[in-house]
Amino acid sequence: MTQSIQFTGGPTSQAMYDATRKRRRTGRRKRDHSEDVTYLNITPMLDMMTIILVFLIQSFASSSSNVNVANLNLPHSTTHLNVQEALQLMVTSNAILVDQEVVAQLDVNSHIRTEDLPDGPNSYLVQPLYNALEKRAQYFKDVQEYGGAQFHGRVAIIADRSTAYRTLFKILYTAGRAEYGSFKLFVQKPE
Repeated sequence: MTQSIQFTGGPTSQAMYDATRKRRRTGRRKRDHSEDVTYLNITPMLDMMTIILVFLIQSFASSSSNVNVANLNLPHSTTHLNVQEALQLMVTSNAILVDQEVVAQLDVNSHIRTEDLPDGPNSYLVQPLYNALEKRAQYFKDVQEYGGAQFHGRVAIIADRSTAYRTLFKILYTAGRAEYGSFKLFVQKPE
């Protein structure tokens, strides 16, 4: 059943009515064409957000200023230097850790075990520590090569107060051989 509307106002009223209907139909068509997108592909955006999230989590997890080890007593100091981002190297009373991963065990006297010194007990190179540091240095160089942060060769030594000087010297020598020539020794500010 169709209805027809009759205008009695003359030809101008009919022309205005037709022009208005035409304009409305054209507007509807334009709106209909703009809604032709059936879905929005957000996969690339989610990939980018995931990469950013992983980067942020990793950078916060490996922050140099965040040190929390149960049996580690740092020496006291009144220094006011700012903490720079660096590779964490911890020396506890029984182990050496690189980025919170144990790379070498210490003996009962907190000295480096002789089996970790390939050139004998009087050598300075700690082989498992050297391997771990060299692997991390290569990783940072690869990141730099692909446009990431520059590799500075900084290492933050977080050593227990009771660490023997000879043990610390061997660790510093090994770090230097693995291209980590910039050292920062962590201390605890008195409260």
